[in-house]
Amino acid sequence: MRFRRAGIALLFAVLLVLPARAAQGPSALEVLFPPDLTFSIEPTLKIFAFRPAKGDPVIPVVNGKAAPPLEGETFLKGEISLSPGINLLQVGEKPVRIFLLENTRIDLFRLPTGEDGKDLVFQAYRIHPALDDGCEGCHTLSDGKLAAKDQKEACYACHNDFSKAEEGKKVYVHSPVAAGECTGCHDPHFATRPKLQKLEKGCFECHDPFPREGSVHRPVGNGECVACHSPHAGPAPKQLVRAGNALCLGCHKETHTRHRSSAILGTLTRVPDDFPKEGGQLACAGCHTPHQSPNARLFRKPQDELCKICHLV
Repeated sequence: MRFRRAGIALLFAVLLVLPARAAQGPSALEVLFPPDLTFSIEPTLKIFAFRPAKGDPVIPVVNGKAAPPLEGETFLKGEISLSPGINLLQVGEKPVRIFLLENTRIDLFRLPTGEDGKDLVFQAYRIHPALDDGCEGCHTLSDGKLAAKDQKEACYACHNDFSKAEEGKKVYVHSPVAAGECTGCHDPHFATRPKLQKLEKGCFECHDPFPREGSVHRPVGNGECVACHSPHAGPAPKQLVRAGNALCLGCHKETHTRHRSSAILGTLTRVPDDFPKEGGQLACAGCHTPHQSPNARLFRKPQDELCKICHLV
């Protein structure tokens, strides 16, 4: 029994250490997916690889056993079966560690290595469905080398062209979208985040965060920029998902009863001509800022100053 346990421990150590070693000898095969330390909740996993020229069949090896050959000539794909726990995949000369844990919803799994403070971190990934169609949809192949197509040409072959508005309507397009820089925010192959997002800071990768002092709009504090802004294109300036007061009333159902009409309500009320209005109503943005304010309730000015804009004293 002691020798059996020692053998299992030795095998486990080999599985942990082997992928960290450099592959021996040159290899023209590039594994596109999966990367090392992949986590899976499904007993089967897709494999995608590329090689610049046709060659012998590529046979994946999982835990020392041969799997069905990958299909294709230059763009190769296939599927392997996994065993519960840690698996060692070798495609060509590239070893990859995969951990299978079924019937769970987690996206990340930590496996202790026995060394203090050191864990193997296995990560689940979302795959771009375009990989199933091959490289040719997004790349050109010349002399065994892949080159990316124009991003608008490649992405809009499957996705909507956000710059096109419905007839009679206007659309406000996010500048990176207008420039065709889809991969500025999305990974074209696979990613850990939903919708293949690759930016750890999200919108704040490009946009400056708002101060945390004073009052902060709850969606802003929660990092929910897309509650008000479309990341691609919207029907209102700054890619807002709705225009004017309709945007605020999407969440704030209880409206002001005495601060809606732009008509004079009494002898002590005089709304300036330049105060923001929306048709026959006062605009919410006339008194409140949308993101952050040093004043209470997101007021644009201290309350006593704000009231004096319209109310005589």
